[in-house]
Amino acid sequence: MHAAVVKAWGDAPEYSDFSLPPPTDSQVRLKVVAAGVHTLVRSRAAGKHFSIAGKSPPHIPGVDGVGTVAETGQLVYFNCLTAPTGSLAEEINVNKTDIFTLPTGADPDAIAVIVNAAMSSWMAFTARASVTPGSNFSVAIVGATGVSGQAAVQIAKAMGATEIVTIGKPGAKLDKTEENGATATIALAEDMSKTDFSAAADVDIVLDYLWGDVTKAVIPGIISQRKNKSQRLSWIEIGSLGGEHVPIPASTLRMANVAFLGCGPGSWTFPELNAQLPEMLKAIVKNGLKTDFEVKGLKDVQSWWNEKGGARPLVKP
Repeated sequence: MHAAVVKAWGDAPEYSDFSLPPPTDSQVRLKVVAAGVHTLVRSRAAGKHFSIAGKSPPHIPGVDGVGTVAETGQLVYFNCLTAPTGSLAEEINVNKTDIFTLPTGADPDAIAVIVNAAMSSWMAFTARASVTPGSNFSVAIVGATGVSGQAAVQIAKAMGATEIVTIGKPGAKLDKTEENGATATIALAEDMSKTDFSAAADVDIVLDYLWGDVTKAVIPGIISQRKNKSQRLSWIEIGSLGGEHVPIPASTLRMANVAFLGCGPGSWTFPELNAQLPEMLKAIVKNGLKTDFEVKGLKDVQSWWNEKGGARPLVKP
């Protein structure tokens, strides 16, 4: 079969022949229908994500997708984070526990491109903040203009958030978060320390997709303005597009009831994820979650891999 193969960390994948062994007794062979190229996929392909530590190329990118079971033709969503190979391929072997039947009415392309983006906020709410659908909670989303941030707005709305405050660069993408369910927006000033964060001052949860210099400004901007500083604030770090480090003054940890948590494989377990995925898939379909994407061909992967901007690629073999 053919696959996109990274032969050196950081290089664009090449469309290559790849020998896939027969599935083991615990695996199932899938024919890949569609797979998204998420931020996580690119980070792993560059050899920069913690989940790839200690591994060496060749590497087939891709962490999930939609496929058909080779033996039955059943259409399923699959997670392949723990599989030997990735989803940017014609076929893949995955554990039987990592495949999930698509809900009635599901669009396979939409599922393939949005589940990973939605997963980050769904797991942040359920596994890290103990939120369940229908809970009474409020949330601020730092970095809400990206694909995962836009999905987080929709997930928060689907889970019943009473207030959804989006934080990001001013412009059309921040404005779009209101269409997706945001109740207020905060546009970052050029000097971020001068941004007015009062609209997010009293939220219960912060989902942080940026970290780095942005969060350095947001932390004091929110905490200093909280009316009730003993009210619990769960600050959940999900992504680090803004940088890997944030200096947090010791006094910040003493002046308010704030807990900093990470969210990703390791902070939750794969059995926890698998337990959540059926409900998350139902919520995605029921609430019509969506994101922009652009269909790309697997055989052309080397030519489009390094393209900047545009919608998220959705790869079809």
